[in-house]
Amino acid sequence: MRLIFIPIHVFRETPAVTFFDASVEGSNGTDVVAHHGAAISPPDDLNGEQYYVHQHQIDHNLVLEGGRIYTLLNPQWDQPHHVIHLIRAMGALQIPIGTFHRSVSAESGSVVLNQSIRDQA
Repeated sequence: MRLIFIPIHVFRETPAVTFFDASVEGSNGTDVVAHHGAAISPPDDLNGEQYYVHQHQIDHNLVLEGGRIYTLLNPQWDQPHHVIHLIRAMGALQIPIGTFHRSVSAESGSVVLNQSIRDQA
């Protein structure tokens, strides 16, 4: 398994302004996740690190502001553990179904756009 990043396409730049297309083909769900300061998602509990895992959607996380460190764990991959310092220029990180994942922001926080592809009900 190799990591997949969906590129953004900058189509216009003016002084201090950038316009870019961040669409993900097939996306049928969109959410914005804002970390206000040094946040961890999901938060740790008394027993240690916690992870999200989805069985019915593929996430595509694009950093809009700041940076975020993602930890991905998937026992079905040849290399089951990845740590990615995600910034906007990298594009949207694809997080496949069945992948345990968590993210951490720096002191300044971050904003991520998640364009998911969800199973149809």
